[in-house]
This record gives sequence, C-alpha cells and structure tokens, in this order.
Amino acid sequence: MTLDSTSRPTAGFTLADPAFWQRDDIDAQFARLRADLPLTWHEEPASDWFPNTGRGFWALVRHDDVCTVSKDQETFTSGEGTEIVDLTPAERHIFGGMLNMNVDEHAKYRAIVARVLTPRTIEAMTEGIDRQAVKAINRVVERGECDFVADIVGDYPAQIIGDLLSVPVEDRPRLIHLTVAALSAYGTAGAYQAYLEIIDYAHSLISQVRESGAEDNFLGKLLAAEVDGERMSDQEIAIFFALLLTAGIETTATTLATGFYALSLYPEQRTYLQENFDEAAPVAVEELIRWVTPVRHFRRTATRDVEMHGQTIKAGEKVTIWYVSADRDENVFADPQGLDLQRWPNPHVGFGGGGPHFCLGAMLARKEAIVFLRRLFQILPDIEVTGAPDFVHSNFVNAVANLPVRFTPTQPVSL
Repeated sequence: MTLDSTSRPTAGFTLADPAFWQRDDIDAQFARLRADLPLTWHEEPASDWFPNTGRGFWALVRHDDVCTVSKDQETFTSGEGTEIVDLTPAERHIFGGMLNMNVDEHAKYRAIVARVLTPRTIEAMTEGIDRQAVKAINRVVERGECDFVADIVGDYPAQIIGDLLSVPVEDRPRLIHLTVAALSAYGTAGAYQAYLEIIDYAHSLISQVRESGAEDNFLGKLLAAEVDGERMSDQEIAIFFALLLTAGIETTATTLATGFYALSLYPEQRTYLQENFDEAAPVAVEELIRWVTPVRHFRRTATRDVEMHGQTIKAGEKVTIWYVSADRDENVFADPQGLDLQRWPNPHVGFGGGGPHFCLGAMLARKEAIVFLRRLFQILPDIEVTGAPDFVHSNFVNAVANLPVRFTPTQPVSL
C-alpha cells in the first residue's frame, strides 16, 4: 500500500492516466486491488484526455461494493455526474441526460420512457432486428474474409436504433461517427461537442414528427407519453435520443465484437453454443456480456461522509465504480478470467450494479445479441478470427476497433 499526502491509499498508478489503459496487465492490476486495496485514491493529472487537472476520485473495484454503491443513490448520487471529469450543471444535463440525474428526477423521466420502451415494443422489433442482422452479414458473405467490426457488426445495432428512432438511412453513418467520438473519450471536450451535434440532429427529427403529426413511431409516442400529467420537453427527448443512440450503438457492437473474440479464445465454448444455440443462447449471452463488460466504469458523488474499508469518503468526493473489475471478482465468479457459457447464476454488472439506474436498454441489447449470433452461425458457420484484435484506447468502453476474420464464401441470404 502507498499513501498520498493526505494518507489515502493509492494504487501506484491512476485510472485517469491514458497510459494505464495501454498496459498488458490491466486485469492483473485490478485483481491486486480487489485482493489488497479495494478502495484507492486516484489523482487526475493533466493528459490528452483531460487537459485540465481534476480534484481526484475514489475507486471501488469489488463486486459487492459496486452493487452497494449502485443501489444507494441517497448516499452515492448520479446527480453530480457519471463522468470522471467535473462538468457544469448544464454540461451534465447534456452529456448524460437521465444518467446524470438524482434519484427523484430520474424516476420521473424513467417512468415516462418506460411507457414507450416496453417489452411489447421490443418484441415487435424482432423481425426488423433479424432483417438488420442478415443485411449486416450479407454484405461480406461472398468475400471470404473481412473485418468483423468495420464490415459486419459495427453498424448493426446502429441500424436497429435508427429504425426505432426513424432516422433516415443516409444520416446514420454520421451519427455512428459521432457516437464513437462521444464514447471513446467520454467526458472530454471533443466528446461533449459530439453529444451537442447528436442533440441538434434529434431536434430536427422531433420537428419533423411534430410537423407530420405522426404519433405511431417511437419519437411520436415519446412526445405524447406522460406520467402524472407531465411530459418530456423537446430538449429532454433530444437528450434521451442521444443517450439511447450512444448507449444502444456502442455497447451492443462492443459485446458482439469483443464477445466473438472471446469465442475464438475458447473454441470448445463456441462449439457448445453453435450446437445447442436455441437452448444455450440466453444464458450464453449473459456470460459474453460479463466477459466483455462493455462499459468499464461510471462515477457517483458522495452526499455525506461515509466509511468504507477503513477510509472516510467525504461528502462531495467523487467515487468511481469499476464494472470491469467487478465482473472478474474471484469471490463471485469461479474462474472469472475464463469463459463459461453455462455459467448460472450470473450476477454480472454489464448492465450496471442494480438500483434505479439499471440499463433501460438491457432487454433490447440481449435480443440484438441473440438474433445476430443465431444468424451469424447459420450463414457463416465456419467464420474464425485470423489475427489479434485492435482495441479502442479508452477507460470507458471496452471495445474492439478491428478484428480480422475469414470464412467460406457463400451466397447472400434472401430477406
């Protein structure tokens, strides 16, 4: 254990340092912290990601701590921001929308969205999701080799979210680009600008829905939805549009791309999944989400002084919860570094650690993953990884940027 000038335990590195996220021993370092230093203090030096120094933050790395903090919004609020960097109230509202709301405000808006993003809505999307999966795979079937991310899965969830939000097909590539910019450097000035562009675009779509009077699409229903006589304003809907777009595109693409890489590392697990797909898929997808953990962390802010692991977290201090570590916790998961597609129960935190901010899109993400993998194994049953992945340099998303694959060429599947 090392101590800083205020006698707070430190890790020997800071999770705010971009260089840490290029190390090849990240999992080992988190394992060391889980075992010996479950609560550490991290400085925020100036870097390419964060040009201005910050005031520092606590990091919690054990599964039980991540879940405890996630569920206790009274003590660890999201209302001061879920990004490591401190933002102004206006910036927080733009950047995260409902993510950056305290428990009471969040509950109001979540209830409105839940009136529209229902299990029935998602089930009705099944045919469209399947169609987008086939389209994504059909683009490459005759080639015999490609990049799994850029050529197949990269825009698959974007097309689904685009269909849901009635985004014209020609506008989707730009929105995908903005999403990558917003999430790969989460919390930075460049990411904030990308969010502003997405929100401006959402306002143009909302105006079109108002002018056309169309209430049969998702945005129209969201405009009309109310709880206790209250509706979301156009700005609030535009911010939610940006949240749904960024979360819905990147996390599903990350799960599928990094998850497929995981299957290449554990061929016996892949064989099990392919040979027993319909029975195995629901449980297998949960394990892929755990193994990948597409979002590495979120932040909370202490609302009062609280004791944890022999330290005092003071009111107003930032507390980060590291899902990427919690999903490798040896006290919760047997062989946590391994991939076990029959692992059950599987209390992973890939959709958050529970509580009021649990991922609204979890049901949609699961369906997208199952539908895509079913079609992938039907159309390209021998697809295999041929080289090392190129990972996105980020402390927020655990994403693969490139993944070379090959397969036996075949004919496109009829839609």
